[in-house]
Amino acid sequence: MQYCPKCKIKIRGKKTCCPMCQGPLKEVEGGEDVTASFPTLKKKKMSHITIMKMTTFICAVLEIILISLNIMMGEAVSFLGPIFLGILGAWIAVLATVYFRNNILKLITWEAIVAIIADIYIDYNTGFYGWSIDWVVPITLMALGVLTFVIAICIKLRFDEYIFYLLFDLIMTVLQIICVTKGITKNFWPTGISIMLYMILLAGVLIFRFRDLKKASEKMFNM
Repeated sequence: MQYCPKCKIKIRGKKTCCPMCQGPLKEVEGGEDVTASFPTLKKKKMSHITIMKMTTFICAVLEIILISLNIMMGEAVSFLGPIFLGILGAWIAVLATVYFRNNILKLITWEAIVAIIADIYIDYNTGFYGWSIDWVVPITLMALGVLTFVIAICIKLRFDEYIFYLLFDLIMTVLQIICVTKGITKNFWPTGISIMLYMILLAGVLIFRFRDLKKASEKMFNM
């Protein structure tokens, strides 16, 4: 702390002279005070809306460039389609991250859906060898179920707080039966294993955790 003998005032901060009379200052007891004379304003953080707008603009610019190249070059560049979808997927992932920043289970669920759709699209536009339906979809859904359990345990969620995410994964897994009946699935083993595991999970929930399922239903539907 500094002191001006002429003005008889104490001055915060480190000054070379008195801001009032421009006279010399003396150091007073109490230790050196390096606090600024005026409060320092914190820099305003970038809002989530600004992040979403910037991400949307960047993705829109890239998509416009790709569309223009596709029109000018025709079919000469065959990989523009997957790149187009990749940019769209990245945009969705960023928006989901911002929107669901406080709900990591909802975030990974949406990102898994986007990844599945992107892989199916890429597979379809590169000859459709079936690797997306046979392998990527069932493995992604199984990994999503395991990851849901792990995250729920790590952040100490009650079972009724994440049971509907598991049931949603179950529904998506069972929908693979459509591809099996239509003959789209060529290798049934990954799909069959994923369906089997989720049906075992469903049986366990109905037998051992039916009260939690009922509680979660009442909470969701305000019953």
